[in-house]
Amino acid sequence: MTFLRNFASVIIGIVVGGLVVFIIERAGHDMFSVYNNVPDMAETEAFVNFIANLPLKAFLLLILAHCTGTVVASFLATLLSGHIRPIPAIAVGVLMLSGGVINLISIPHPVWFQISEIIIYLPAALIGYKISIETSRRFTSPK
Repeated sequence: MTFLRNFASVIIGIVVGGLVVFIIERAGHDMFSVYNNVPDMAETEAFVNFIANLPLKAFLLLILAHCTGTVVASFLATLLSGHIRPIPAIAVGVLMLSGGVINLISIPHPVWFQISEIIIYLPAALIGYKISIETSRRFTSPK
């Protein structure tokens, strides 16, 4: 039963974290007019040129979205699993990192963004874990 609870908590965390990423990225698409004319990914040269000309703020928003989504996902996974150890949070961090690497392989990004993207996931997962543990302590400790 513990395995199923852990598995379900990680899946629920990733789904909710993915929704957070989607909402933040969608808001970014609405903020930047450059996203009005996104070329098809099949047109490789046009798409590479599009990515190369994205403003710095668009890339920073992507990093913020991925970091925030991972924090939320690991927070929720830890909270739902009932663990004191960071196992669900690390699982979320590894899975979100895997998704990020697939994204970096699929879509060309600047090198600084690639490095930042790879670095953020595990620390973000541990931050979500820490927040979850602190939240649990506050609500369960006797007053």
